[in-house]
Order: sequence, then structure tokens, then C-alpha cells
Amino acid sequence: MRGRTFPDRRTPTSARAGRDRRRIRRSRMLTDWVTPASAFAVNGALYGSLLTRYPEIAGRVSASETEFGVVLFASALGGLLGSLVAPALVRSGGELGATLAAGLGYTVFAVSVAWAPELLILGAAMLVLGLLDGVHDVAMNTYAVRTQQRVGTALMGRMHATWSLSLAGAGLLGAGAAGLGVPVVVHIALVAAVALLVQLVLALRRRRYLFGSGHAAVKPEPAGPRPPRPIGAVRLRHVLPVLGLAALAASYVESPGQEWTALLLNRGFQADPGVAAIAPVLFGVGLVASRLSLDGILRRVGARTVAAVSGVVMALSMCAGLLVAAVGGPLWWALAAVAVAGLGAGPVFPLLFAAADYLSVQHGLPAAWTASIVSALSRIGAISAPVVVGPLTETFGMAMVFAVMAAGGCVVLLALPRAVR
Repeated sequence: MRGRTFPDRRTPTSARAGRDRRRIRRSRMLTDWVTPASAFAVNGALYGSLLTRYPEIAGRVSASETEFGVVLFASALGGLLGSLVAPALVRSGGELGATLAAGLGYTVFAVSVAWAPELLILGAAMLVLGLLDGVHDVAMNTYAVRTQQRVGTALMGRMHATWSLSLAGAGLLGAGAAGLGVPVVVHIALVAAVALLVQLVLALRRRRYLFGSGHAAVKPEPAGPRPPRPIGAVRLRHVLPVLGLAALAASYVESPGQEWTALLLNRGFQADPGVAAIAPVLFGVGLVASRLSLDGILRRVGARTVAAVSGVVMALSMCAGLLVAAVGGPLWWALAAVAVAGLGAGPVFPLLFAAADYLSVQHGLPAAWTASIVSALSRIGAISAPVVVGPLTETFGMAMVFAVMAAGGCVVLLALPRAVR
């Protein structure tokens, strides 16, 4: 009798325990993957939506090209300031708290930018929006690398691929909305409402996972730095400048690749505007493709090999593009060089943010502080790259776009493997 009843009594308990374990795994997957990925998706969707409506936003406030350039500079300056103040906000509110707060603010001021009726109000809204974007960038990358450490598997490639895919999808929807004549405020408000809802739902689910009755014993990890390890400060002083140099140089590849390649093909290769517009799209496709496969490749060959190959691919592809431009080669060869450069550039920023967090762990520094260095220097590069590329192309021709990107790739090749070593 006991032999028959013993399994009968245990089976429901075992089944319940199995269901509990599966529920815990699903909750952990939400925390470990969906929550940080949603922050990248929100950032990319809002940014991509605004990009497609900039012409109408500028037209509504009657901004000239120079005036709108000042507005964009205000946004870039705000992003730089946000990157610098983000560590203090992360320290006070935690990585997830700062990510959600900055993301919620981003949604509100995205609508403010779309609504702004005057140039001065638009400039102020763009400044604050850039500030929130800078904080969001640092906080979400810090949260993502902490999640990566906790689960013990590479995630940064997928996170940045999520951002790129969200940006591209939002850009396509924004182009469709503009073509259909949807008012800018309505379009941006709808995107912001969806972004707001996603963040609120995930924040509530995260809170329930941490403090709900079913998981009362689970505690959030502290947001502060881990105990320092006995590694000399001399090495840190050598590695941090290399990390910053790689971030600055990477912006001289990614920023011209997105902003100048269409003009390069149009004026340097006499391509039709429709064909020239393919260049930044191909560069973006290369970014997404390499970031989607990055995590698996890192597990197989390691970060240093990926960093070296990335730098080599960027440098060689842009040198090939420069040669094609010099000899008057076919347009399609130039397009192929741009696409390959995007493949090479894709892994750089995921590797940089992961390396920044590794340094924070090794030296007991706040994770947001090292992430802030990468974000701030990349924004300095994004601000200064047009100032460098513009005069060079006007003096020496549009092929200088390839030359600047090739130089950036060479510097990445020299610095990035050392930074991720």
C-alpha cells in the first residue's frame, strides 16, 4: 500500500514544482532579455520616427538650413551632457531605474519636439531630448552589460541589433506616415504612446518578479560597483584612453557611413538620388547583420579576434572604395564597399560597452562611469565628424568620405583589440 500511495502523493507536488521552475525561468527570461532589449527598441523607434519627420518639423517653425543645423547641434550637445551626468543618475536610481526614467522622459519630449510651434521652443525641446537620450544610452547599455554578466552569455550584439532594427522599422513607418500625410504630432504621439506602454508594462512585470509573493526571496542586484580587484591603476590609465580613442574613431566610420554616403554617390559617382539613397541603407543592413551574429561569434573566437577582424574589414573596404573613386570605377563597387564597411562597423560599439563594463568590474569603478566615457566620446565624434568631412570633401572631392572612414577604421584596428584584451 505504501509503495502505491507514495508516488501518488509526490506526483502532484513534483508537477507543481516543475511548473514553478518553468514560471521562474520565464520571469528570468523577461528580466534577462526582454527588459533591456525593450529599452534599445524604444530608443531606436523614437529616434527613427523623428528622423523621418525632420523636414516637416523644420518647415512648421520656418527654420532655415542654418537655423535647423543649430537646433540639431543643440540636440547633440544635450546628448553629450546627458552622457556625462548619467553616472550620477544611475548611482542614485539604479541601472534599471535610470533606464526607465530616461525612457519615459524621452517619450514625453519626443512629442514636445513634434509639437513645438516656434524655433526657440523647438531648440529647447531638442536640447532636453538630447539630454535624455544621452542618459538613456548610458543607462540602457549599463543595464544590458550587467544582465550579460548575470546570465553568463553574450547579449550586447543582439541588444544593438534590436536598436538598429527598431530604427529601420520606425524609419519605414515614418516614411509611410509622411507619404500618407499623417500629421507629425499624431504620428510621434502614437509611437510615444506605444513606447510608454511597453516601458510601463515591463516596469510592472519587473517589480512583480522582484517583490511578488511568488518570488519574495529574489532580490535585485546592487547597482553599485563590485569590490575592486588587485589590478594596478597604471594599467587602467593606459586602457581607458585606448577605449576612448576607439569610441571616437568608430564614430568617424559610423557617422559618415549613415550621413554622407548617399551624397558621396550622388555627387562623386553621379548616381541618381534613388540609387544614391541605397548607400546608407546598405550600411545599416551591414550593421544589423553583423550585430545579429555577433554574440555567437564571440563565444567561438573571442572579443579580441572579432575586434581585429572588424578593424581590418572597415579599413580595407574603405581603402577599396577610395581606390574605386580614384580610378572612376563602377558605382556598384562603391556600394559593395559601403555595405562591407557596415558589416565591419557593427561589432564595434557592442564590444566597446562590454569592454567598459569589464574594466569597471576589474577596477571597482561604477559601471555607468565607464559606459559614460564610451557614450560621450562617441557623441563627440558624431558632432565633430561633419565638421571634418565637410571641408575635406569641398577641398579634395567627395572621395574624402572614404578616406575619413578608412582612417577611422585604421585607428579602430589599432585601439579596439587593446581595449577588449
